[in-house]
Amino acid sequence: MTDPKTLLTTQAELVEAQALLAAYEKGDAKNASDAELWEAKRIVSAIIHPTTGEQMFIGGRMSAFVPANAIPTAGMLLASSPSQIVFWQWINQSVNVMVNYVNRSGASVDWSQVGQAYALAVGVSCSIAVGARKLVENGPPWIKRLGIAVPYVAVVSAGAANVGFTRLPEMQGGVPITAPDGTPLGVSKAAAQSAVINTVLSRNLLLPIAPMLLPPIANGILKSVVPLGFYASAVAEFVFVCCSIYGALPMAIAVFPQEMKIDVGVLEPEFQGLKGKDGKPIAYVLCNKGL
Repeated sequence: MTDPKTLLTTQAELVEAQALLAAYEKGDAKNASDAELWEAKRIVSAIIHPTTGEQMFIGGRMSAFVPANAIPTAGMLLASSPSQIVFWQWINQSVNVMVNYVNRSGASVDWSQVGQAYALAVGVSCSIAVGARKLVENGPPWIKRLGIAVPYVAVVSAGAANVGFTRLPEMQGGVPITAPDGTPLGVSKAAAQSAVINTVLSRNLLLPIAPMLLPPIANGILKSVVPLGFYASAVAEFVFVCCSIYGALPMAIAVFPQEMKIDVGVLEPEFQGLKGKDGKPIAYVLCNKGL
């Protein structure tokens, strides 16, 4: 799902992978090896949205997460003037909006809501990020003593605001949920809130730890061995950031399964007391969390 090589998958290869998985579900892929089936699953999972069944925009796929963030990351590392900082934060948060939208739970989209959510997400998250940077630069000594804690809180807050506003239409309108046997049950706002919260915890709380903690350490070690100028140091830090994101992303999004199990007890009243096709009470529902 996060493998950048899937970005090079051709349409013919995708169709072939989908056909193989469809045949497997029907019991008609007896000659296919486990390796072939897993490869087909890898391709389809990286390209096809699990709820809508549509191809995801290539720039917003999780397999494009590192490449899509490479240029904004470089820009933010090299930015010096206030206008440059604001510009690259805008680009960075716009990329985040794209990723959050493409990897939403799959609920139907109202484009006017998407536009409003984009403006709120970018405006709030940019304000938090730029404000925190100014606070560290010009704030009282005790702020500086907090070290990496201040930028980490800023990154988490900006990312959470971005996810929250981008996926606000889901929380307002609900997301599709199904019974364990796959029977559609309707849409749930409570499920949407759980999906967004879990996404924030994995992508915004856990993922930034590695790229914020490891690159400064690695760059410091490198500088102690090889003297680096400003641009060489920025390039080294850029490489370390990209490598740490690439390594941390699969672990972060794996913390919570993409297909969530939600106890019916936390859902709306209309989902209480439902029974499955077997006549037994439905204890939990399934929902695509999004990434």
